[in-house]
Amino acid sequence: MKVAILLSGCGIGDGSQIEEVILTYLALDKYQIDYACFAPDRVQNHTYNHLSETVDVDETRNILIESARIGRGRIFALKSIKYDEFDALIIPGGQGVFKNLSDYFIAKDSYSVDEEVDQLIKRFYVSQKPIGAICGASLLVGRSLLNEVNSLYLSTSNNSFMKIFENKRIEFINTKSSECLVDKINKVISTPAFIGSQNLYEIMHGIDNLVKNLISVHEDEN
Repeated sequence: MKVAILLSGCGIGDGSQIEEVILTYLALDKYQIDYACFAPDRVQNHTYNHLSETVDVDETRNILIESARIGRGRIFALKSIKYDEFDALIIPGGQGVFKNLSDYFIAKDSYSVDEEVDQLIKRFYVSQKPIGAICGASLLVGRSLLNEVNSLYLSTSNNSFMKIFENKRIEFINTKSSECLVDKINKVISTPAFIGSQNLYEIMHGIDNLVKNLISVHEDEN
C-alpha cells in the first residue's frame, strides 16, 4: 500500500499544520505504509509571519517549495502525480487548506476548491480509493464530492462548518479529536484534530485512528 499526502505549504498560518503532517508520517511509519507528498507548484495566497502573526505583503512564496520543508525529501509537484501508484489519499489541515487549496479564506461559505486539488480528490473517489481528511481538509472533500455522493459524513468539532452544507448531501458530525469518523460507503475517513483540541496526544490518537481505518478500508477492497 502507498499513500499520497497533499500538502499546502509549511506552517498553520499559510500552509499545512506541521503537527498534523508529522503525526501523519508517524502513523504511516507505525503501520509500515509507504507514502509520498505532493503540493501545487505555484505562488501561495500570501506569506504569513508566524512570529508577529501578521501577513507579510512584501514577500511571496511557492507552495511546493514551502511544503518541501516538511516533505521529508519525498515531495513532488501535484501535476506530476501518477494515480496508479497510490492506493489512498490523506490531506492534513492548516490555513493553507483555506488559502492555497481553496478560496475559503476569501469566499467563506461560497468557496470553491482549486481545480487541480478538486481533480485529485475526485480521481481518488471515483477510483474507490480511500480518502483521509484531517481538520479543515474535510471542507475540501465535502465541496469536491458534493455532486458525486448521495450522502457524505465528515467529522468536525464545536459545530464548526455545520451550516455550510445545510440541507444538502454533506453532513458534519461532532467528533472527538482522539477519534475519527468513518464513512464506509464513500471510503472517506476524517478527524477534527485542532478544530476540537489543542492537545497533541489526543490529536495523535485521532490521526492514528484515521490511518488505521484508511488501511482497513483499503484492505477490505483487496
